[in-house]
Amino acid sequence: MHYAFGSITVDLEKVEIQKNNVHVVCEPRIFELLVFFCNHPQEAISREQLITQVWGGRVVSDAAVNRAIGELRKLIEDTPSSPIWLKTVSKVGYIFTACPTLLAPHNLSDAVNTNTDSSNQAQILPQPKATDIKINKSATLFSAFNLTALGIIILLVIVGVSFYQSSQSSIQQPLLKILDRQPKTALQGSAFNPSFDPHTQGLVFLYRASADDYAQLFMQQADSPPITMTHDSYYYTDVIYAADGFIYASRLNNLQQRECEIVKLDPATKQLDLVLNCGQRVVTQLAFDQHSKRLIYQYRPSISEPYAIYAYQLDTGRKQQLTHPKQIGNNLGDYLFSLSTKNQILAVVEYSDNGADNLKLIDLNDNSIIAKVPFIDNVYGLVWRSDHHLLASNSEGLFEFDINTSILTTVEKSDQFGRLAAGDDLSSIITERSQTTINIFRHSLQDSSSVALTASSWISQQPTLGNKSNILAFKSNRTGKEKVYIQSENQAAYTAEFDDDIEHISAMAWSVNDQDLIASINNHLYRYSVKNRNWQQLAKQFSQVHHVAYSQQSILFSAEVNNQWNIWQLSSETGEISQLTTKGGYSAQSNGQQLYFTKFNHSGLYQLDLHTGSETLLINDFPIAGWRHWQLRDSKIYYLLDKKYKELNLKNSETQILFEFTGRMPNNCNMAYKHHFFACDQIELSQSNIWQLQLSE
Repeated sequence: MHYAFGSITVDLEKVEIQKNNVHVVCEPRIFELLVFFCNHPQEAISREQLITQVWGGRVVSDAAVNRAIGELRKLIEDTPSSPIWLKTVSKVGYIFTACPTLLAPHNLSDAVNTNTDSSNQAQILPQPKATDIKINKSATLFSAFNLTALGIIILLVIVGVSFYQSSQSSIQQPLLKILDRQPKTALQGSAFNPSFDPHTQGLVFLYRASADDYAQLFMQQADSPPITMTHDSYYYTDVIYAADGFIYASRLNNLQQRECEIVKLDPATKQLDLVLNCGQRVVTQLAFDQHSKRLIYQYRPSISEPYAIYAYQLDTGRKQQLTHPKQIGNNLGDYLFSLSTKNQILAVVEYSDNGADNLKLIDLNDNSIIAKVPFIDNVYGLVWRSDHHLLASNSEGLFEFDINTSILTTVEKSDQFGRLAAGDDLSSIITERSQTTINIFRHSLQDSSSVALTASSWISQQPTLGNKSNILAFKSNRTGKEKVYIQSENQAAYTAEFDDDIEHISAMAWSVNDQDLIASINNHLYRYSVKNRNWQQLAKQFSQVHHVAYSQQSILFSAEVNNQWNIWQLSSETGEISQLTTKGGYSAQSNGQQLYFTKFNHSGLYQLDLHTGSETLLINDFPIAGWRHWQLRDSKIYYLLDKKYKELNLKNSETQILFEFTGRMPNNCNMAYKHHFFACDQIELSQSNIWQLQLSE
């Protein structure tokens, strides 16, 4: 008996693996691991299950499991660093995405010849319904050599062979290809979020000349030069050219208060009218439902709640909530959507901090969920190509999803696909190609000079300076993957290698002696030893860790427990964990006597006396989104607010402005241990233009 998927066959009797009809040498343990995954396809499998079922419950280190997974990926993946078949599930373990077919020996060659290449196609879920992938808590390893079971399977296989061979034709569709690329705009600066009207051949988009400017509305007719449609003090976040002949746009009053509103623009007269207010700190996408004459948009009551999709009836002003995302964790919610060509189905991407993001298909007749399947992470663009096919983009490439078969196909692997929009026909789409460079700069408080600490054409962010030296930790994607880098003063940076893929890094902090670095990576707490150059996971019972900091010999971290974010303390000496706040906490630092912290759903910077339990509001106007914009250094708090870098002296409660940024405010700044300079990440280049892609039929 054999398992077959992609170009791989697994011979259970001979204990052999073939790839592209070539025998592959494999360790016995790696073979057992592959058989286990073949027996449990499309299930999120934890490390504990692997240890129990594959290693027989013996004591096995995480490094041993990581090595085995890495070796297996080398065997079955075309590109092990970008796996298609064996993917990591954040905070759970791994998922085998293939649906391997169990074949009798005489059908093996047919199966190999009809299966598609693994680099182009991967099955997600066959004929999904409105269900999630469930974590199998009681999985047991199928014994491949159980003769009775094999006999039954052989009979089933023989009966099903004809069905299998006939069904392959529905899966083996011609691969979609990009035939041609043509720029639609050629502007200095950033042109993005395009929307095309095939009736007027009009292209509307957002544009800003530099990263410091506010994005405005532009329109371009055919081959004519683009013209400015708005020139005001608002920051526009999305625009669509609707079928009713009007242009609809969402915008913010500024980048500090971020009051959102949706407006309607007459392209002939440039008359601008307010449609509705869409909340505070809401960056919404727009779509126009021509059938029902309504706008579809995103909304959330506060920054600490997930996005949901709403509809606004233009003639009556009626609002209706279309989706109801989970109110659990630090959940972004329904963060992207696309309306089908006939305005009947809404495709929605729902954020998941536990594995891949989900794709939901919503029937707009009754707002019911038709299907819900695991999708791809961090989706940038989503557009319907036909009634049954979706195109999606993220940092890894462009993908096509067939909603009938639930097959996700890689069209092209590249990081040059952004927002997606329909082109002038079904064989074309419009996207944006962008380049962003962010580096870290040192700003002196003595002579006001600025010096680059990093020099990369990629993105380097989140500078974290030491407590006894000017050692610098930061995150960067300069190798194409997010990694942590450590750079001693006047020395080259090196990579703090992490065993798994890093999806996100929320915060980092140095120990008192700069020998250890703690970080929140993929929602877990880790400590890096500079001496040993390795990571160790701490407080494993916490699966939702956000902010981290050192307080003398203790580690502070924020974690969500029972749907409530609070601050916790881990003793480096005893390993004991205690809860410091009970009324909320999202980011925190301490001097041992006083705890300074922000909250998840309340603005302000707070102070808690750890001896008396007395809580006071220290900075009243500190925004919720500013949780990463402050730092305790000795008896001073440094923080970013309204493009100003400020200092609050805790001894005399006096506040002074240290630096005022003329352009866009950095995401992160960090003060050095001698208080004589601070480091900030700064956008050096932000450029994008709009392109049209011609696709094969």
